[in-house]
Amino acid sequence: RPPTWRNHSPCIALGQPLCRHRSMPPSSDQLAVLDAAHEALPVELVEVRPGRTLAIHSQPRPGAEQTVLFVHGSCGSLLQWKDQIALAAKERAVVAFDTFGCGRSPKPPEWDAYSFAELRDDLAAVLARFSVPGRTMVVVAHSAGCSLALAVAAASLASTPPGPPIDGLCLMGAFAEPPRVPSIFYLPTFVLSLMQPRLSAGFEALALHADTRAGKTAARRYLLGLAPAVNAANDMFMCKAYYRQLSAPSKEEIQSVGAEVPCLLIAGEDDALVPPESTAELHALLSSGAPSEMHSVRATSHQLMQEDPEAVNALLGAFLQSVYARPKPKKTAKARASAVPDKSFASQTRFSSLPSEE
Repeated sequence: RPPTWRNHSPCIALGQPLCRHRSMPPSSDQLAVLDAAHEALPVELVEVRPGRTLAIHSQPRPGAEQTVLFVHGSCGSLLQWKDQIALAAKERAVVAFDTFGCGRSPKPPEWDAYSFAELRDDLAAVLARFSVPGRTMVVVAHSAGCSLALAVAAASLASTPPGPPIDGLCLMGAFAEPPRVPSIFYLPTFVLSLMQPRLSAGFEALALHADTRAGKTAARRYLLGLAPAVNAANDMFMCKAYYRQLSAPSKEEIQSVGAEVPCLLIAGEDDALVPPESTAELHALLSSGAPSEMHSVRATSHQLMQEDPEAVNALLGAFLQSVYARPKPKKTAKARASAVPDKSFASQTRFSSLPSEE
């Protein structure tokens, strides 16, 4: 747990935990950018399990034969999936959510609330809530969200009976092992809050391609305004707790997913945060049975789905169709159909009982 800092800042009352210090709010211009983006992708606050409420955007589409669930990366927002949601929603049911502490989801000042285990169980609960018997489910994830998706998929396959099905995984900017926690996240939260504009600028320099920073296309110019606004809305206590507890499934768990679940991995050719070589290491682990392929998108970095949505959507659209068309073994389909849980938390205890990675 983070220490309690006494007498270290006039910003907090004597003896109060540092986690009560809030970050600086976004500017009026940044709030205007966020408001417009939020209007295009409205959300509903849903309690997915006791004490855990998430901001969820859903487009149910009755009669659809496939659901696509989007999982954003570390300290991000479902807003990053705008173009991919538009693609999937043409013919499929769509679900996207802000992870706990991010976007429009609650941001409580509680260290354990942002542990890998808690975030993993949140995703498992969302998956269970929106799983429909007889409908394929594809999870599209980014960066650290890929680790959460892989962990849930591994737990689902290992449980008896199997958990809610994941019929395909599209992983962007993904890694097999999480990067080392930057030492800066061991600083007091009030210091991180003061440094937030500079930290945001440093992240954008790595996560955005040079062509994006030069504003060469309309999508890239839009991203130049959105990325700083999303970053400014983050609470630095949440960021610190998130990165300090960042984890990933084991190699054995990853291989178990690769043996059963078709995977598409997409990397930004010039990703300075998660180099394509790191994604290739994950691809090698996933190439253990089920179809798996990897592509890179030129002139993009870590936010590839926003920098070149046309190229990413072409790959994603083909993958979604291939998952739907893939024949399913009768035994597996029967087991999965009987295992799709109801909407109550009691039916999801097999996920919440997993050991913590803290």
